[in-house]
Amino acid sequence: MQVSANNNPLLWYKLAYELEDAHMKAFEAQPSVARDLVTFSEDITNIKSVDDLMENRTVLSMVLSAFQLESEIDKPAMVKKILTEPPTESESLVNRLAEPRWTKLANAMYSLNSDPNFFQKQENVDAILSGYRTNEYEKFEGENADGVREAMYFKRLAGGIETIEQVIADKAIMQVVRVSLGLPESFQALSYDQQRERLGDMFDPADLQEPGKIDEIINRFLVFTQVNNNDPAANPMLSLLQPIGNGEYVGPQPIQIDLFV
Repeated sequence: MQVSANNNPLLWYKLAYELEDAHMKAFEAQPSVARDLVTFSEDITNIKSVDDLMENRTVLSMVLSAFQLESEIDKPAMVKKILTEPPTESESLVNRLAEPRWTKLANAMYSLNSDPNFFQKQENVDAILSGYRTNEYEKFEGENADGVREAMYFKRLAGGIETIEQVIADKAIMQVVRVSLGLPESFQALSYDQQRERLGDMFDPADLQEPGKIDEIINRFLVFTQVNNNDPAANPMLSLLQPIGNGEYVGPQPIQIDLFV
């Protein structure tokens, strides 16, 4: 039986782990990935400064991808500023952005400014390759169905979340939490303080340390993602999961039962 990818994100999410070896081989066999890995291995030891990195688009793209920032490749001035300003100084751009991906990039790469042998150290090369493979593989799996990439990202990082502020700061984490709670996309239009207050009433990051809680949130996120992307007329069972009231809540619709029939 052929399964429609966009109609079953939960299935594709589970297959990503159950068939990980086969999927990873398929991912690495893609011409673009294989080509980038070869280029990286050939060029990386020649990167001895931030300027060198900025001049090598393939390596720079892979470095950015290692921190889920590949979409920023065409913002060289911003990237260079973040790479060259001390991440420990409060006035540095990275600290004014307060975006965790940029913070991780700056902290990991700042030594390249003073250490021409930064990429002669295998642990630094391995860290970039590992981050690149992880991010690009999650994107690869995400092409099978909406929500799979975000679910895999959440699975990987959710255990380190301790505050509501961390949830709001990370767009992918926020998407998983928001959708799993049944909050609409318009929730993001609220002010920061309003979002923080409402999320604080509905979600306790400490719960993520409970066994099975992360998987429970992911399952809800993927089910609701499927609901939001499907026409309930095509599957009557989905009508039980449609928005209720004025459409501000996306979640299971209560089933009314008359006990006096």
